[in-house]
Amino acid sequence: MEENRLSFTEKAKNFANFSWDLISYIAKNGLEKVAVSDEVYNQRYEICQGCDKFIKEDNECMECGCDVTMKAKIIFDSCPLGKWSSDRESWEDKLEQLSEEIDNQ
Repeated sequence: MEENRLSFTEKAKNFANFSWDLISYIAKNGLEKVAVSDEVYNQRYEICQGCDKFIKEDNECMECGCDVTMKAKIIFDSCPLGKWSSDRESWEDKLEQLSEEIDNQ
């Protein structure tokens, strides 16, 4: 049965192809496909606004340099200081939906 298993290289190629398809799909269809709910976004953004690393004028995090309005919206992103984390459960749900949509294209 061992000969039927995929090699590491084959697995890596499959993962790379899926990653490419996912990134291409998001680029075509917008970041909303990987966005958290408005409620989660508002919670994250409020935490950032209360942080001493937040640059209000630019909506920027001094720790990572990201635009907080974008960073707080992305489902798989997290605070570099650990003040909020990625939304793994929602990401798994969205990933399943995205996989189906990609397969249907």
